[in-house]
Amino acid sequence: MEDLGPTGDITRADLLVREQYYLNSIFDEYSHIHLNHAPFAGSTAGLIHSPEFIANRTGSLNPMFGRPKSPEFLAMQKRDKSGSNNPQFGVVKTAETVAKLTKLVYVYSAEDLSLIGSYSTVNCAKQFKIGKETLSKYIANGQAFKGLIFRR
Repeated sequence: MEDLGPTGDITRADLLVREQYYLNSIFDEYSHIHLNHAPFAGSTAGLIHSPEFIANRTGSLNPMFGRPKSPEFLAMQKRDKSGSNNPQFGVVKTAETVAKLTKLVYVYSAEDLSLIGSYSTVNCAKQFKIGKETLSKYIANGQAFKGLIFRR
């Protein structure tokens, strides 16, 4: 245990720095032992389960296999998440938030590569009468579709 001072004086970043220091110490000193822990403080990035661990967690070997689920849990899984049941119901998004969420598609003429306009994904699909999956495919492959090139 290490005393880092009063609770209000220490930041999350300071805690993660110290945690990473101790993780590095453990992994350096016990490199011959295969620990099933994440190598980075505050993140599960880099965590790789061994094939044996994965094999021991499938089917009847899974700790949750065959355990009954409470009626409350099942109801929560099945309930409708629309309208007032949605946690975001009634939350007004700011213009800045909407701008971050909106993915723009830039549409160019395939003949002279002139910009026709920029549209949200949904509006682009409606404007040019193209399915969303088809639009995504042509954005990804960069090929022209009906004389138009779509880019993000």
